[in-house]
Amino acid sequence: MPLDLKERIKRVAIYLRKSRNNEGEESEETLAKHRKRLLDIAKKNNWAYEIFQEVGSSMDNNRDEYQRMIHKLNDGIFDAVLSVNLARVTRDDSETPKFMSLLRQEDILFVTDSERIYDLEIQEDWQALKFTGFVNNWEYENIKAQLRKGKKDSARMGRWANGTPNYGYIYNRLEKKLEIDEEKAEAVKLAFQMCINGIGVDNIAIALNQLGYRTNKGNLFWGNSVKRMIRSPIYKGWIVSNRIKGRNKYQGKLRPKEQWIISKKAAPIIIDKETWEKANNALDKRKALSPRSRAQKHGLSTLIRCGICGRVHAISRRSDRGGARVFQSCSKVNLLGEKCYNSGIMYDVMMELIIDNIKEKREQIAMEITTLPNDKQTIDLKQIKIKRIKEQIKKIEKALHMLQLQLEEDLIDLNYFKERKSKRTIELDNLKTELKNLMDTTQEDEVKSKESFLNKMDSFLSNWKQLDESELNKELMSFIDKVTWYSPRGSKEPPQLKIYWSE
Repeated sequence: MPLDLKERIKRVAIYLRKSRNNEGEESEETLAKHRKRLLDIAKKNNWAYEIFQEVGSSMDNNRDEYQRMIHKLNDGIFDAVLSVNLARVTRDDSETPKFMSLLRQEDILFVTDSERIYDLEIQEDWQALKFTGFVNNWEYENIKAQLRKGKKDSARMGRWANGTPNYGYIYNRLEKKLEIDEEKAEAVKLAFQMCINGIGVDNIAIALNQLGYRTNKGNLFWGNSVKRMIRSPIYKGWIVSNRIKGRNKYQGKLRPKEQWIISKKAAPIIIDKETWEKANNALDKRKALSPRSRAQKHGLSTLIRCGICGRVHAISRRSDRGGARVFQSCSKVNLLGEKCYNSGIMYDVMMELIIDNIKEKREQIAMEITTLPNDKQTIDLKQIKIKRIKEQIKKIEKALHMLQLQLEEDLIDLNYFKERKSKRTIELDNLKTELKNLMDTTQEDEVKSKESFLNKMDSFLSNWKQLDESELNKELMSFIDKVTWYSPRGSKEPPQLKIYWSE
């Protein structure tokens, strides 16, 4: 190990993961040996270290520890990556060059278990590691081809090779076959019977949740998860393989049906063929039905949302009031069967409230256009908005950093982390876009924008009574994003209507 390179290293990222070979999965014992060998190297050289060890195999696409390590490499936390060899880190055609480029860009060394140090700023080391990556990729593609062939052969023999088994089954590793989980199978039977009885998948999901059933991951059932259950042929004993072409079921492309490998009577039967077909026919019929109220478009279609749960308020006609249209009380039911309690309102009353709000907004904008060019306070207000958005951005960035720390300290699980990170990232992107638009907008731009918005409103207020329902809805949606109606049943507070303008 060259002394000058060795002296550059103070802190290393130790990366470990299983590697699948031709004979099967690598043993835990081998992985433990690799871990000890790499730890011995780090300790011998007095290197501080952090271990990134994947739970899954090298064929697992969801490499969370790898992504966590990459994030820290980008932050310049480590001087080197220590792993058995490059193949243990990556041997994907697209990922290997990215990984090597990151090491070169951040001036990070790569160290193998033979204590060979690669400095990717040196062309000879770059070429040597690049050649190693080429060999690894070639081997990787061969292994993938063999695994695909093995999966097809297993499917033809009626063996399970499709990853995590469907709800209601457990996998017997010794026999390489599925067995029935009797408790979960009861939920499957109940779902099929409810579907045959004409109950929708959303209500089936609620019923299962209320009975205490949960998905394989311990989550509440949703309508779509029930629909996938009803549609799956596994429950009538069929194992279908070679359906997806691509990395996984979310990113892959569906193959033509003639390429599917279907093995009948290959899995234990939970639902007999007749019941399976009845349930699927019931799903088809529900899909074909289109409620009249959904087909009829009205002037406020999709605009009026519940101020409690956010659902679009449905509309109906009251026969006891001469066919007058009303926005119904919100009927949304959550996954545990709890019903929303927002009251409805007469359609004509809602339209009057909206027209009044549009008139008020019109007067407000007209006044702003008049005063804006001479209003020095506008500039101060803009700076206040910029300052406020920047503070919000810092707050969300801090929250994202805290989420990362909580994950690393095992204070939160990965699913919660991903969910919260996704929401926070969307908020952050929206704020950054808003900040950019605000900083790029001049006072003249603001005046022109307000004049354009005013013209839309004037045109609407002059002609709205002559528009048909479809045109009315289109015109309203050109300057209104949504309208929230908040009127909880039994509340002493007055109802509240809020319009979100698209200016």
